[in-house]
Amino acid sequence: MQSLEIILIDFNKNNLDRFIKNDLNIQADQIKSSHFYDNRSENDIEFQQIESLEEILSPKGTGNVLLSQLNRGHTFNDVMIVFSFDEEFGDIVINFPGEELFSGENSETTLKAQKLIEYILDIKNKYAIEKVRIGYEPAMDDDTCLVEIDKETTNINAIIAKLLA
Repeated sequence: MQSLEIILIDFNKNNLDRFIKNDLNIQADQIKSSHFYDNRSENDIEFQQIESLEEILSPKGTGNVLLSQLNRGHTFNDVMIVFSFDEEFGDIVINFPGEELFSGENSETTLKAQKLIEYILDIKNKYAIEKVRIGYEPAMDDDTCLVEIDKETTNINAIIAKLLA
């Protein structure tokens, strides 16, 4: 099965450290690998060495972290998170195997999807994210995007139905 992606589009860099600490809550024992480039020291560094992701990705930059698991209402395994930022805004791509969501009984899949969408709507509102795309990799392409959540999209049941269609 293909990988699923959740893309948080135009995420404000000022909220990045708070999002990492409070919402992703990445623990060192979850990290399989990571790679970032520190523009100041001009060295490659790992996630565990970073005090402030906002500073590392300034003025612009990219980096990634591969997690053994991430729990967001359901535990997703083998989660890759890619950060790509310009001076002020950027995208956060969360990628994981599709079977992490689309496995089990229909009721179980629906529950996993509901918890995931509730989490996404929560962080979308908390961090004023304009748009979130969910789909098969690459979810940025219209033909592989399953659902796009913007400010007009508020019906959680409709979002889940599109995701699971």
